[in-house]
Amino acid sequence: MGNKFHNCEVSINNADIERLEAQVAYKFPDSFVNHYLKYNGGVPEKSWWDSEDEFEPIEIAAFKAIKTAASDGNDASSTINGCYNLMISRQVIPNSLIPFGNDWGGNFFCINKNDDSVVFYAVDAFDDELSLEDNHNNLQRKLAPTFEEFITSLRSENELE
Repeated sequence: MGNKFHNCEVSINNADIERLEAQVAYKFPDSFVNHYLKYNGGVPEKSWWDSEDEFEPIEIAAFKAIKTAASDGNDASSTINGCYNLMISRQVIPNSLIPFGNDWGGNFFCINKNDDSVVFYAVDAFDDELSLEDNHNNLQRKLAPTFEEFITSLRSENELE
């Protein structure tokens, strides 16, 4: 996966990943684990995802860390587990999605626990007229079937057409 990241957090090890897996009740794919062992959060050099269809390209502002120098992994704004727990408790996202990154508007890039795919979740498009379940379904957009495919499909801004 040839995309470099900067502004990463402290290095992590397999025990940190296993702790997160226990907390979110999900075993992350090897590509996710290997990526996070190399880059714990941070900002990718190639940060744009483009479906090359009618949707506008989306920029990932930052990947959330598994743990930070200041937190053991429960900080809601910057860690995966903290964000997951907060968003689940507020019923913002379904418990099948684990947010690992966000765009500039606060929407999430998530791993879907049901099929390991990467999903964009638009928290800013909630419809009060729909049920919570319908909103949870309607706000999701599958970006890639795997984390590895998602990472390798990210582009720099000048690579966008």
